Amino acid sequence: MDQEKIGKFIAELRKEKNLTQEQLGEKLGVTHKAISKWENGKCLPDPSLYKPLCSILGISLTEFFNGEKIIPENTIQKADEVLYEMVENKKRSVIIQMVSTIFLAIAITLLFIPSIKRFDITLSIITISIALFLLCISASLKLTEWKRINNKVVKNTGMGFSTALTLIFITLKLTKQINWSWIWIFSPIWITILGIVILLLVGFIIFTITDKLKKRKK
Repeated sequence: MDQEKIGKFIAELRKEKNLTQEQLGEKLGVTHKAISKWENGKCLPDPSLYKPLCSILGISLTEFFNGEKIIPENTIQKADEVLYEMVENKKRSVIIQMVSTIFLAIAITLLFIPSIKRFDITLSIITISIALFLLCISASLKLTEWKRINNKVVKNTGMGFSTALTLIFITLKLTKQINWSWIWIFSPIWITILGIVILLLVGFIIFTITDKLKKRKK
């Protein structure tokens, strides 16, 4: 669903009905600020408001999700397209949540392993670093999906964490607490970059497969 397109559609229909944002908000029991957010594409109305909103604007639910009025003979086709897109978005969200949860579970397990197995300082730092990296990836996945669903901008890429961890490793190296080669000292940065590249490649593959499946459905 294109939130910006739907928002412009709501604004256009509201003006056609000679309603202000305040008046439409009163009819729906929400504030004019909520209406403004919808029309600016920042978020969608609560599902409980879909039916009354469509009734007030004089459109069908399919037209609402499509973001434009539909010619009668194209109604069934458009309805199928909208439903298929909603199903695909739901699948994507479920997959991302599952992957994020798996990373989180692995990270938590790794955090406790050094103390349980009594690792030496080098192995402990490596294990904990991997755990923190996975925690960062898990949070990034959740933030990215939240951004996509709510059309928000999230600038955090995980590089801040990687830089901080690298500085810690450099400090430990200079104070002779660890005796790693410099390639491992800078590993948080290149591992993060490598992880981002892998995630982008996986995302591209998933997008390509989904696009092909969508074309076959049509």
